[in-house]
Amino acid sequence: MEGIVMESVWVAVGFAIFVILVWRKVGSALSSMLDARSDKIRTELDEARALREEALDELHQFQRLHREAAEEAKTILQTAEATAERIRENAEKAAEEMVKRREQQATAKIKAAEAAMVSELREKAASLAIASAAEIITAKLDDKAGMGLIDDAAKEIEKLN
Repeated sequence: MEGIVMESVWVAVGFAIFVILVWRKVGSALSSMLDARSDKIRTELDEARALREEALDELHQFQRLHREAAEEAKTILQTAEATAERIRENAEKAAEEMVKRREQQATAKIKAAEAAMVSELREKAASLAIASAAEIITAKLDDKAGMGLIDDAAKEIEKLN
């Protein structure tokens, strides 16, 4: 039995040497394969980290642009409101001035119409008075008295000239 045990020991030693030799070849190949995979993962992680940083930079830039746009929109809105208020105030002033002008024009037209009416009434009154006086004079005066009045009127006209 000793021979079988020795044979078994030599088979076991040979198997162990075979496994060690295979393990060295396969292990180095496996190790280099794992190292390559590890390097590839590391470069992908570095790229992912760089892409993440770029994305964060872009996000911050877009957030800044958004804030600036919101501030600019707020400024534009305030300016538009102030402009609208100025336009409204100017329109109110212009409307008030136009109403005052129209009132003054209407007042002037009314005064002119009153003056024209008074003048027309005076003319009518004067022509009625002249017509009435002429009727009264012609009815009550004789030719001699009428000629005397005409002479007096002619003298008065000569004094005026």
